[in-house]
Amino acid sequence: MRATKVVDISAKCPTLLAMKWDPMPDLYAPYLRTRIRKGRGVGEGAQYAPWLRVRDVPSRGTSSSVTGIVVGRAFQLLSELEATYFFLCEREQNTVDLREQWPILEIDETLQLSKQLGVRHPYRRGYPDPFTIDFIITSDTVDGRQYRAASIKSKDEAKNPAVRQRLAVEYLWCRAHGIPWTLVDTSHFNKILLGNLRFLRSWFRHRYEPDPALTIRFVETFLKIYRRNVPLEALIVSMEKSLRISESTALDTFRYCSWRKEIPIALSRRVALNLPLTLRGTGVFA
Repeated sequence: MRATKVVDISAKCPTLLAMKWDPMPDLYAPYLRTRIRKGRGVGEGAQYAPWLRVRDVPSRGTSSSVTGIVVGRAFQLLSELEATYFFLCEREQNTVDLREQWPILEIDETLQLSKQLGVRHPYRRGYPDPFTIDFIITSDTVDGRQYRAASIKSKDEAKNPAVRQRLAVEYLWCRAHGIPWTLVDTSHFNKILLGNLRFLRSWFRHRYEPDPALTIRFVETFLKIYRRNVPLEALIVSMEKSLRISESTALDTFRYCSWRKEIPIALSRRVALNLPLTLRGTGVFA
């Protein structure tokens, strides 16, 4: 019979204040300290580093590393569903921080919850590894700064009993700490939505610098000249002539205004230069 490895999790309890783990490595079990010293899972904003990176997780070619708009660092997105949700969160004007693959470093608590629920706790090299929450989102609201947790799973994964048991550990831990937790409905996430978000977001990749005065003029003029059956490319040419700006500036201004929802495009329909553009004012994809 193979000998069972004795797991030593003796360490001082890490401190969780305002949804940020204490960065002192000595507060954690010895086998976690190497990653803590590298900043993995601790900090916030540009100083945060995710517990898991793209290269740490087997992928079917759907993972990606993306530079953030709200927070200027490389984000590790482990699936197209995660990328879609990340982009949707970035479009929300009150989002001030996003932290992906956020670890629950209170290992003793998740071990206890796992035992209570009959869930197999994750292990790595013989030691218990933290549960990771797909996203912690920080928002500025009229009631002050708020935090929420979000888990991203496909429809099939969300129905899988084993997956739901692991999610129950996340949920109960978050509830115990007063953190709102959501299993995101990804049923409307598809390649059209993701492609549209990437198309709009390319204003940032092109290093476009928004001009507030031009933005106002652009939105007003675009909504006046818009026609349902006119290809987007023709609309952009009309904007170029009307505002006397370059074609590239007109296109990136359109992308920026649409990204900020000032031009209410329907993201459920494919957005492309050679296709007519559909506008809508409200709804999931607005």
